[in-house]
Amino acid sequence: MHRPTPPAQCALILCLALSAIAWTPWGAIYGSARDERSVGDQAADKKISLTIKTALADKDSALALKVHVYCFLGQVYLVGAINDTAFRSFSVKTAKGTSGVKKVTQYFVAESDTTTADLELVAKVRTALIGNSDLSSTQIEQEVMNGEVVLIGMVRTKADAALAVKVAKSVKGVRKVTSFLIPSK
Repeated sequence: MHRPTPPAQCALILCLALSAIAWTPWGAIYGSARDERSVGDQAADKKISLTIKTALADKDSALALKVHVYCFLGQVYLVGAINDTAFRSFSVKTAKGTSGVKKVTQYFVAESDTTTADLELVAKVRTALIGNSDLSSTQIEQEVMNGEVVLIGMVRTKADAALAVKVAKSVKGVRKVTSFLIPSK
């Protein structure tokens, strides 16, 4: 049975979609310059993630919104709160079958009604990471599902990865932190 999407979720989906459309050359230049990867690696990773996202959306656009796809140096991370085990499996199979993918890591949790709390928590975690002067957090993406924080991205060193986890764990309301941070050194 299909449940109608609440207005708050529709607004969030619309904002996310519009932010993806609102690309600027300055944002792209800044994003590329702050990245630990070469421009060629960034382009290859972007192509991989877009190929996977397109295949997921072609299969089921509603379920595809529940799976976040990240790619760093050919390593794909599938993260999301989704109950549909068949779509989870399809996501992993699709990622593994995508050209250029070296490894696929999945982190799926059960869906819940914690969207508002999770959005607040991701903002608090991001603020804490940015506020730590010992950490360059511009390459760290965060997903929060049911109070569980997943850190994904590239950092300079293993020490930066450990510090990011420590900072995220210190945020009130965080139940668990999983790190998929890749040190460049």
